[in-house]
Amino acid sequence: MPLTSVFELADPAAHDVARARQLFFERRADPSGLVPDVIARSWQRCVGRVYEQAAAPEPVAALALAQRRELRSRLRRHALPEIEALAEALAPGRTVVVLSDAQGMILDALGSGDFLRRAERVALQPGVEWSEAERGTNAIGTALVEDRPVTVLGGEHYVSANRVLGCTAVPLHAPDGMGLGVLDVSGEPREIGAPLAALLRMAAGLIEHRIALDPAPRTAVLRFARDSALLGTHREGLLWVRDGELTGANRAALALLGTALDALRGRPVEAFFSHLPALRQGELPVALQDRARSQQFTACWQGIQVPGTSARRVAVAGGAPPARDAGRSAEPPRGEPLPVDALAERELQRAVRVLDAGMAVLVHGETGVGKEVFTRRLHGSSTRRGGPLVAVNCAALPEGLIEAELFGYEEGAFTGARRKGQPGRIREAHGGVLFLDEIGDMPLALQARLLRVLQEREVQPLGGGRAQAVDFALVCATHRDLAALVEQGRFRADLLFRLQHYVVRLPALRERADREALVARLVRDTLEPAGLGLTEEALQALCRYRWPGNLRQLAATLRTVAALAGPHSVIGLEDLPPELRQGTVPAAVPVAAVDASLATVAQPLRTQAEAAIDAALAACGGNVSAAARRLGVHRSTLHRHLRGRAGGH
Repeated sequence: MPLTSVFELADPAAHDVARARQLFFERRADPSGLVPDVIARSWQRCVGRVYEQAAAPEPVAALALAQRRELRSRLRRHALPEIEALAEALAPGRTVVVLSDAQGMILDALGSGDFLRRAERVALQPGVEWSEAERGTNAIGTALVEDRPVTVLGGEHYVSANRVLGCTAVPLHAPDGMGLGVLDVSGEPREIGAPLAALLRMAAGLIEHRIALDPAPRTAVLRFARDSALLGTHREGLLWVRDGELTGANRAALALLGTALDALRGRPVEAFFSHLPALRQGELPVALQDRARSQQFTACWQGIQVPGTSARRVAVAGGAPPARDAGRSAEPPRGEPLPVDALAERELQRAVRVLDAGMAVLVHGETGVGKEVFTRRLHGSSTRRGGPLVAVNCAALPEGLIEAELFGYEEGAFTGARRKGQPGRIREAHGGVLFLDEIGDMPLALQARLLRVLQEREVQPLGGGRAQAVDFALVCATHRDLAALVEQGRFRADLLFRLQHYVVRLPALRERADREALVARLVRDTLEPAGLGLTEEALQALCRYRWPGNLRQLAATLRTVAALAGPHSVIGLEDLPPELRQGTVPAAVPVAAVDASLATVAQPLRTQAEAAIDAALAACGGNVSAAARRLGVHRSTLHRHLRGRAGGH
C-alpha cells in the first residue's frame, strides 16, 4: 500500500492534506480549511518556483560550511549546549535536532543515528539550505518567512520528496530583534506533536536567554523579575541598555512590561522604571518599580562599568598628556580582529620575550596588515602592560614638527610653542612602550637624535633644559625595505642594527593560511551587530578577492557596505563594490567558459556570466547542482538564470 494511503487510514488529518494537495496542485484551488493557514500561505508563495524533485540537493563544500559556521559562531556557541541537551532528551525517539542560520542553511544536526541517515537521503544535513526558495514549504524555511513557530507534517511539505518528514521549528532572535536562525526538530511525522513543540520552544527560550546575556560591546544588561528566585533563569527579563537608551529586550522582558520591541527601542530606560537606582556590577539585587503598571520587580545590572575608570592608561613624565595630534595613531576600533594565526601567535610570544629583555622589536608588513594591532597585543602581553603605549606615526607628521613631537620642548623654544612647553612622546612613554609606526619615513637628522636616546636612555627637549632619563621599550613598524634604504643613504645603518633585534613579518591577507576564516570573522563582527546578513555568493567574493589594502581595506569595505544596506537586510553580490564583483570568476570554471568570456570581453559582464553558466550546464549534462559546484556558486543563482531565460522566451 502506498505511504500516503497508510497515513490517510491512520490519521484523518492526513486525508485532509491529501485532498488539499489534489485541489491545490492539480486545480490550483484554495486549500484553506484542509491545511493550516500558515501552510496554505506557504504553498502560494512557492508557486512558480523551480525545485529539484528528482534528487536531494548536495551540501556545500566542507570549506564553505566551515566559513558559514565561523560566521555564525556566536549563535552556535550559545545554541549547541541546548541542542545537545534536547537531542539527549529525545534520544529514544527517531528524531534529529537541527540548527540553521537566518538564511536557512543547516549548521548542525544531532539526534538518532538511524533517522540521521534517513534525513540525509532528503538532504536534511549540515551544509544544505532549507529556505522556502530552495526546499519549498518546510518548518525551517517557513518559520523564517513567517517569523513564528511552525510545524509541517508529511504531505504539508511542498516538495513531495519531503513528505516522509515531520518538522517543527522556532525562529531565534537577538534582543534587538535581529533574526539569528532557527531551532528545529525533525522526525517521522508521528513523532512530532504538541508536547515536542512545547519542549522545542522552551529550548529556544534558553538559547535566546544565553544570547541576551552576551550583548554587544559597551552594552549593559538590566536583569529583572517579579521574584528574586527567577533571576538567573530563562524566566527573567533582560534589557539591553547602551548610553542610557534601551536597544533590546528578550521575550520575558517584553511580557513583563507589556510592550512591543519597536515601542521600547531607542527610549531611555527611565521611561519604563521609576526611581531607577544607579546600580553597579556585582551589587545585590534591589527593588525596582514599573512606571506604567506600578509592578514591583527585583533587579540587578550586568556589565556596568564603574564611572571614573578608563580602558586607556596614560603615564606622562613631567606633565599631563597633550591633546591627540595628527601624527598620533588612532586607537583601533573595539573588536578589531587580531591578525595572528598559529604561526604569528608563536611570533608574538617570541617578541614578548625579546621586548621584556629590553631589546627592540621591528614589525614588518604591507600597509593594512595590522602592524599596530599586533603591537597593541604585544604591549598587552609584556611586563610593561601596566605602563602606557605611546604611538607615533612618523609618516603623518610634518618634518618640521616631528622633532618637537618626539623630544618635546621648553617654553619659548620656537614661535607658536605652548606656554609651558611639552614633554614629548618619548617622555610620555616612560615606563611603557614607544611605538614608532612607519619608521622608514623618519628624517635622517631625527634618526641621529633617536639613536642617541637609545644609547644614553635620556632625552633633551628642544630649547635647552636638563636632559631627563627615560625608561621605555621600543617597537617600530614599517612597510619599507629598510636595508634598501640604507644602501640608498636614506636610513642609518647603525640605527637599523639597534631596531631589528627581532623582526616580526606579518603576512599579507592574500598570503594567510586562515584567510577565509579571518574574512568570515570580520564579516560576522561587522554585520551581525548591525542586524545584517550576507549571501553565500557575496561571502565567496570577499574570500576570493586579493585585498591589496589587506585587513584595513577589508574592514573599510565592510563598514561601507553595512552603512549603505537597509535595516535587517541581506547583502548580496550586487551590493559589493565593482572590483569585487568583477573578480569573482572561480578557478573551477570550465576552460571553454573562460575562453568564451575572454573572446567576448567587450560584452556586458552579465552576458559573460550567462555564457559561463551555459557552458557549465552543458558540461554537466544539465545537472544544476553539479554545474553550481563547478562554478563555485549557489544553485539559486543558476535557477534565477534559468527562470530569467524562460521568462525572456
